[in-house]
Amino acid sequence: MTMETILFNDITVGQLVPWLAAVAVLYAALKIYKALFGKKKVNLQHTVYFVCSNCGWEGHISKFGTRCPKCDAAAGDLGAGQG
Repeated sequence: MTMETILFNDITVGQLVPWLAAVAVLYAALKIYKALFGKKKVNLQHTVYFVCSNCGWEGHISKFGTRCPKCDAAAGDLGAGQG
């Protein structure tokens, strides 16, 4: 198969190869972007809802964590009494 081989209508292999390469590069760039900036799924099994008494931040944090993610204040005894 040469670059002048017609695949369908008037489209040749030589015309199709750059488009396939561009799609592969775009796909790789999107995968890298998603890996770097994509939001990770959080396993809620090991999290607790927390409201910081220091700065007012609220959200889920690890029940094994001990600090507020916004102001770094101590979160207290999060895992106590929870099974």
